[in-house]
Amino acid sequence: MRRLLASVVLSLLALDCGANPFEYSWEHVSPGVWAAIRSDPFELPQEGNAVIVLTADGAILFDAGGSPAMGEAIVAKVRSLTDHGVTDVVISHWHGDHMRGLQSIVAAYPAARVIAHADAREWIVRTREKWLKRRVSMVPNIRKAVANAIGEGRDLSGRALTPSERAWLEAGIGNTERLDAENRRTEYVVPDTAVGDRLTLFRGGREIRILHPGKAHTSGDLILWLPDERVVAAGDIVTAPVPLMPSPYTASYRDVLHQLVALDFGALVPGHGAVQHDAKYLALLDETIDSVAQQVHASVARGLDRDAAVAGVDFSALEPRFTGGDAFLAHRFEDYVKAALPAAAYRVEVSGAPEETF
Repeated sequence: MRRLLASVVLSLLALDCGANPFEYSWEHVSPGVWAAIRSDPFELPQEGNAVIVLTADGAILFDAGGSPAMGEAIVAKVRSLTDHGVTDVVISHWHGDHMRGLQSIVAAYPAARVIAHADAREWIVRTREKWLKRRVSMVPNIRKAVANAIGEGRDLSGRALTPSERAWLEAGIGNTERLDAENRRTEYVVPDTAVGDRLTLFRGGREIRILHPGKAHTSGDLILWLPDERVVAAGDIVTAPVPLMPSPYTASYRDVLHQLVALDFGALVPGHGAVQHDAKYLALLDETIDSVAQQVHASVARGLDRDAAVAGVDFSALEPRFTGGDAFLAHRFEDYVKAALPAAAYRVEVSGAPEETF
């Protein structure tokens, strides 16, 4: 439980409180295709990447940022690229760091259609009131937890603070006032179009495929595939340099990754992290999920209970390939992967599905 709390709070902390926390770095991925990248995937506030696809009829967006300010940053970029506005916004999944910027986008472009998988739309509706209530206490709780951690010389998972993590926690406090202001002005926009397995848009000379390759990061994951440009936006099915796996569907996740590889993409925009141009990281994700699922399956077959099955998972051959021996990344791997992936695999093993978390 302590690690779960840590993963929630740490995902909101910054490395540099002097920088504007509500901005993207824009990468021109392909003619008319721009990726909005969070240069530091751990920066406060936690915000997902986004994609702009320009057509002769207007722009199509994949994801909307996690706050009104990030939605405004996307709108500003669109206005710098085209006078035609936004025709469609595709939401990769229901998590707030990919959809809470919608209010700024639909305010600027009220005719834009907002598209999500049916499961994702249901989750957005289901969690809306709960989040709107929780947003008021979120930042005060973060400040208290971080202050206690620094005072005790331990991080939010109880580990001794390293110098880099102390600096990270101290810097992160500097952005909480702006985060609180964003939270308080956030409104939830519910998608007006629900899709199932696929939807193909033909806009201004482009073919844009919106696909549900299966259950992976959530039950309602969508990807955006541009077959002519060989560009795919994967949402949080792919996150780097450390996977974010709060409740992965381990039984079907690998098949989803195989489908991404089969696209033979030239560029992949992940939900967090840098644009990728080959399938090496996907292969590592595949191997990691397979290893954990097999280890948990063997433990359940031997009659071990949940705690023993989860504790018995060995990451020694995998973790260094994500972290490169970096202590900061090693702690993120502990919080985001070790603390969540084995538990999800156990739940899938015994009941068929993980428990998606809010």
